[in-house]
Amino acid sequence: MLSKPPSDPAGKLSIEMMEDEQSATYTVDDALISSGFGKYQILILSYAGIGLIAEAMEMMLLSFVGPSVQLEWNLTAHQESMITSVVFVGMLIGAYSWGVVSDNYGRRQVYSLLLSCNFVAQITHDHFP
Repeated sequence: MLSKPPSDPAGKLSIEMMEDEQSATYTVDDALISSGFGKYQILILSYAGIGLIAEAMEMMLLSFVGPSVQLEWNLTAHQESMITSVVFVGMLIGAYSWGVVSDNYGRRQVYSLLLSCNFVAQITHDHFP
C-alpha cells in the first residue's frame, strides 16, 4: 500500500512502500519517463506551438513593415528602427505588467480580457483603416 508522498527539501518525492518497509526515491525525470508522451502532451505542445507561431509571425512582420513604412512616410533609418524598438519595449513592459495582474487575478480571466481587447482592436482596425 502506498502512503501519501511527502516532498523533501531536495525537490524529490519520496514514497514509502508499506508492504516491504522499503523506501524508494523518485525524481521528476523518473515521473516524466514513466508517464510517457501521449495525446495530452501532444495537445499541450500544439497549443504552445500555435502561440509561438503567432509571436514569430509578428516578429517577422516587423522586418517587412519597417522598410515599407520608411518609404511611405519618408523616415530616416533611425526613425524606422525606433518603430521596431518601440514594439519590443511594449512587449517587455506588457509581459511583465500583465504577468503581475495574472498572478493576482488569475490567468484565465486576464487572458480572456486580453483576447477580448485584441478582438475589439482588430475589428476596429478592419473597419476603420
